Amino acid sequence: MTIARVLAVAAMLVTSALGFAGHASADQVMEGVYGYDQGDVHAEWTIYPSCVPTVGDLRDNLELPVACRLHVAPNSPRVNGGDARLTGGLWTFSTTVKEGFPCPDGNGFAPVVESYQFDDATMSGKRSTANSAACNGTVQPKIVVSPFTLAFSRPLPIPVDRYPLYCEPGGLKRCF
Repeated sequence: MTIARVLAVAAMLVTSALGFAGHASADQVMEGVYGYDQGDVHAEWTIYPSCVPTVGDLRDNLELPVACRLHVAPNSPRVNGGDARLTGGLWTFSTTVKEGFPCPDGNGFAPVVESYQFDDATMSGKRSTANSAACNGTVQPKIVVSPFTLAFSRPLPIPVDRYPLYCEPGGLKRCF
């Protein structure tokens, strides 16, 4: 009789634990128009997310930001845009600017690489502008790091489907 009671209690606990388990839910991913402020540089970034569901253990699609890219489109030539990926908890992207700055002697331009890293929780980030030796040796290699902040301004002008792929239920989970 005692074994039957123990098994009944164990079965009840397992059933209630599984009964209360919820479906996998999506973490929020940045989407919308954000104000970009970096000292005297003020611009707007329009951020469009595009995500792919991760399959996990084949039961439920997991909608996690790790499988997303954020397309960042600036409204000003003073900042750049690109496709940001979640790396080490920060959204990051880099852009090569062919004509980054004019050479001091007036003969052409030197390229720079701009890298952006930002945290969607703190709404802050760093912009790194790097150049190698350029302009016939008159400009030395340098990296300038500038902090910036982001502030939500308004929703996107058009609706966006964050997870545009459909994944088959069960089995191999083909997504298309």
